[in-house]
Amino acid sequence: MSNIDWSDLGRLTPIGVVLGASLIVVFLDLALSHKDRYILPWAALTGVVLGLIASIQSTVAPEVTTVWFRDLNAAALNAKSLILGGAFCLDHFGLAIWIIACVAGGLSILCSPPAVDEDSTISTGEYYGLTLLAVAGMMLLAVSHDFLTLIVSLEIMSIATYILTGSSRESIFSNEAGIKYLVLGAFSTAFMLMGIAFYYGAFGSVSLTPNEAFQALQMSNPIESSRESFIFLSMGFIFVGAFFKIGATPFHFWIPDVYEGAPTAVTGLMAVGVKAAAFAVVARLMFETFGANQFHNDFTPLLSWIAVATMAVGNILAMRQNSVKRMLAYSGIAHTGYLLLAFLMRDGDASSEVMAEHVKAVVYYLLVYGVMTIGAFGVVSLVREDGKPLETFDAYAGLSKENPGIALCMTMFMLSLAGMPPFGGFFAKFMIFRGAVSQGYVLAATLGILTSVASLYYYLRVVVAMYMSPAGEPHAKEAVPSPVCRYAWSSSLLIYVAGAATLAIGLGLNYVSQWIG
Repeated sequence: MSNIDWSDLGRLTPIGVVLGASLIVVFLDLALSHKDRYILPWAALTGVVLGLIASIQSTVAPEVTTVWFRDLNAAALNAKSLILGGAFCLDHFGLAIWIIACVAGGLSILCSPPAVDEDSTISTGEYYGLTLLAVAGMMLLAVSHDFLTLIVSLEIMSIATYILTGSSRESIFSNEAGIKYLVLGAFSTAFMLMGIAFYYGAFGSVSLTPNEAFQALQMSNPIESSRESFIFLSMGFIFVGAFFKIGATPFHFWIPDVYEGAPTAVTGLMAVGVKAAAFAVVARLMFETFGANQFHNDFTPLLSWIAVATMAVGNILAMRQNSVKRMLAYSGIAHTGYLLLAFLMRDGDASSEVMAEHVKAVVYYLLVYGVMTIGAFGVVSLVREDGKPLETFDAYAGLSKENPGIALCMTMFMLSLAGMPPFGGFFAKFMIFRGAVSQGYVLAATLGILTSVASLYYYLRVVVAMYMSPAGEPHAKEAVPSPVCRYAWSSSLLIYVAGAATLAIGLGLNYVSQWIG
């Protein structure tokens, strides 16, 4: 503890801003009358925006290291990125995940129900406080650099999202989703803790940076070779927990039920923020903790099969859905498979430069995926004047005539998710597939391209319903009233901003790439 420079706490200011905002919202709810609760989402949104501004300022602060991503090969060259005794790593990769988490939190708040809605059971100070707490957990997880801070950050994020998932108390589906998420999430955390126990037992360290004992094992020291079984057990258990969080096959089974049962705003937060934070952990584990070629070459073939299976399972099952919300859940599984391709490295080519390029592709993909996914869930959160939700494909019939702006944005989201130019989704997939091909995984990249083309089937079903199916067809006997936003201007603002960003990120690829780099 004596070696810790506590002045480094100031570099975690963005997280402190979001945590402070969560406390303010909770206590503000106690002091406000019911008619004044409209202030709560404003206060929560202000907290996220301030956290976003602080995160952006952190990327250009003079004391911030110039290292983009801390990996095993260049650990000695970027020691300044570690703070608080190595508990956290402030590289530009972690700061980029901060920005994505804040954007996800802000957009989720925008499509949440109003605090004055009499029918709402989730619009309380606790709801917005938990949303901000989940965002803070995501930010902590993105920069955690030892297993203790990683587990604490993971539980801060997870417990908040467990409660948010089941926060619609009058919905049996929300309650069921919350229980499923809690039980399966605790189960996956137990696996990760078991892996950490094996790691600590073998090497006496909880840092994500391999210590001298681990380095000796990497050099095939005969004295240390007896610990090899422990490292494989550790890798297996830890990656099971990590793959559960990102929803990779065969640990994806919780996603459709949880995404469908959770309130739509919470679903968007989980689909983007939780996934981004979890991929930050996966990147640090694969490229730093277990980044030595000796071990990376052992799990890379298995990882390639997991990526292919995830892409195939996600797309095939998405084709069979009648619910747009479940379709987006399964498509999210497929996108996890695409992202896993970025972690495939061939023998002898896992250099710092190559790793940095692959992780930049992951950040760009997460940014694009986050904007278009939350925008799509924002459209799903809308209802028609008769109270009919826009959850099934049939419910979108005639939307292009009744609300052309919303229909146009939804079309951009669907085409971008499918990877069609000139939207950001096309360039994000191109960067991932190009990296996989350059590393020699041509078959995996080819299967990724084929499954991406196949995804057009279910994404275009939404577009066809909006533009080619008249209102009231094929199942309704009477024309359906015009769709309107239940949540007034906030949901409309979310959808139009996300639509503009989806197009702008694609057209402004060079500027976004320069910002990431």
